[in-house]
Parts: sequence; C-alpha cells; structure tokens
Amino acid sequence: EFKVLNISDNVEMLYEKYPEPPVSAVLIILNRAILEKEVTNPKNENYIATHNLKLFNEMISSGLWHGRVKVVEADSELVKQSEYQTYSKYCSLVGSIINFFLALDAEIFIGTKVSSYSTTVISYRFFREKKKNFFYLPSGLDWVTSLDIKQPSRFAC
Repeated sequence: EFKVLNISDNVEMLYEKYPEPPVSAVLIILNRAILEKEVTNPKNENYIATHNLKLFNEMISSGLWHGRVKVVEADSELVKQSEYQTYSKYCSLVGSIINFFLALDAEIFIGTKVSSYSTTVISYRFFREKKKNFFYLPSGLDWVTSLDIKQPSRFAC
C-alpha cells in the first residue's frame, strides 16, 4: 500500500524531515469540494475525511510550524471566483493547470506515488533540475529525485 490517508501522518512526516521550516508558505492542492461532500454524506460515516477536513481548516487558519509557515489552499474555487467567464466555465481544468505550474516552481514538492499528477510534476521538476521531490509513503517521506538518479520514477499504481 502506497497511500497515506490521514493528513496528520503527512504533517508528522514534514516535521520529522524538516524540524525547522524549509519555506515560508506551503501550498496544499486538495479538492475541498470532494472532501466536504464525503464529510456531509449522511449515508457514510467517514471518520478519516472528517478528521482531515478539520485539520486542513486548522492548517489554513493557523499555519504550520506553530504558525511560522502560512498554508495556502489552491483548487478550482479560486478560478470560479474569477471575473473571466471562460475560466470560470472550465474551472476544474484551469485550476489544475494553475496548480501544475505552481507545483513546478515550488521550492519542495511532496506528492503521492499513486498519483499520475504527482509523478508528472516530479518528472518535469527533475528535468528542470529541481531535485527536492518526495513521495508520502506509510514508512515516511521518500526522496525520489536524489542527486545520483538518471531518470525520475514513473507512475505505478
């Protein structure tokens, strides 16, 4: 199993890898609408989703590393609020494109091994010489673009 379902585990991995903040802001790319739908579904008692949404909201309001690092949320809602109707009409696609380019320029990228999005971002970053790329794994953060590798890892589910 390659998935880490509990956001608390991801945060603990960050703090273990970086006891001091490595950046001044963290961009979290998460589909809030899907998470909220999961939490509010009366037919489904998803305790992990409820926990994750609560923690996600706390991180947005309070930050990480005891408030020293701002947490920024990015999703298609930002595009929906745009004054450009064409962008708003295709908010999911446009939001994904924006998130992709934000991820390419990030100081550090941490994704999941079971995501074609994450592996694509890491591949692009690798060939741009951005080598601080990690996967969240149940065993901890895995540095996937160490200095000695010749090719980035491929998507594998």
